[in-house]
Amino acid sequence: MPEKNRSIHGIACHAVLLSLFALGAVLVIDPGAVFAASPEEILSAIRENAVRVYRAYDGVESRRLGYSRIYDSRTGGLIESSEVLMVRREYFRRRPEFTALRYVKNGEELPPGEFSYRSREPLHLPFDLDNDLNYEERIVGTAVIAGERCHEVEIIPKHKTARHFSGRAFFAVNGLALRYLEGSLADNPLGVKSLRLRLRFRSLGDVVVIESGEYRIDVHVPILYPHRRIVYSFTSSDDRLIPKKTD
Repeated sequence: MPEKNRSIHGIACHAVLLSLFALGAVLVIDPGAVFAASPEEILSAIRENAVRVYRAYDGVESRRLGYSRIYDSRTGGLIESSEVLMVRREYFRRRPEFTALRYVKNGEELPPGEFSYRSREPLHLPFDLDNDLNYEERIVGTAVIAGERCHEVEIIPKHKTARHFSGRAFFAVNGLALRYLEGSLADNPLGVKSLRLRLRFRSLGDVVVIESGEYRIDVHVPILYPHRRIVYSFTSSDDRLIPKKTD
């Protein structure tokens, strides 16, 4: 993919996961506890648990199997397809790192080292210490996610930038573990016309991590990258939290 195209793809797709992995690493207070509390108390408990994780860990490492399909957004015709298996290290405060293990493009297996993309600075983290400067959250109801009753939390950005998330998160009524998240960026990067994502989470000990997800991104950069739709899906496995380094 040309340099300009790789930049758009990286900004619009892969890098969004930085803050969402962080949001996913929220402590499960008690898997069996039912929180019959006020909306303010529930949101406060979610924030407190998230901050504990941000303070204790630098990020999440996992094996990621991703599939990317690029279409002509006007005709629906397939332009390019790829499959990548990688070890990816998502950091809460800095750019990610990855090691590609297998790379297939348009049906041809290529050396893993040929896979690359440009990363960007992480998003502002919902429920972080500076949450009040960047977001407002409110509980708007309940919903059933994969058979589990969840609080539906709207995440409202206070600034319209591409480093802010806008969407909804679903936390289990029993234990407040994050189960599902959907939304977009508060503002699109240059060339991106729309971006929608859906992420599912699973428990890992006393935290939760991303299990799988999908994106749909419409991009239009005349001549360089006209009328493109990127559809990206992935699954994660072998997750581990990256402890903060101590002096």
